[in-house]
Amino acid sequence: MDLRRLGAGEWIAALAGVGLLVSLFLPWYTAPRLTAWEALALTDVLLAVVAAGALAVLLITAAQRVPAVPLAADGLLTSAGLVAVVLVLVRLLWLPAEAGDRAAALWLGLAGALGIVVGGFLAMRDERLSKEGRTRDHTGRPAPPPPEVEPLPAPPREASS
Repeated sequence: MDLRRLGAGEWIAALAGVGLLVSLFLPWYTAPRLTAWEALALTDVLLAVVAAGALAVLLITAAQRVPAVPLAADGLLTSAGLVAVVLVLVRLLWLPAEAGDRAAALWLGLAGALGIVVGGFLAMRDERLSKEGRTRDHTGRPAPPPPEVEPLPAPPREASS
């Protein structure tokens, strides 16, 4: 596992996933105080899976040697994050029958879902271009600079007869 492979996108998505997961245990609605686990039927499980996926992408990116698998995981995470945003927006606009008003954790859940989308998008865009004077290999890890090229003299010309 190499943490140097992780970019800002993976960190943003993972932190947003933690925020979304924590919000599921806090009250989403007031009067009575209902958490997402109490107020939602299947949506809470789907949101927990998306939040866990955000954390998994962090681990996948750090563990893989080639960028293809993390890039595919980033794409799936971004798509799942968009679904999570829609699910939270539906619960924001249409309250459950027994719920009172919206609580702060609902807004935290929306911010977490949006953060997962932003983090996944940034992770997909990260091509790990090297800064001037700093080279990286195909995995994104720092690599030694290429060896200096030694110029060869031109071959002698043969006289044509």
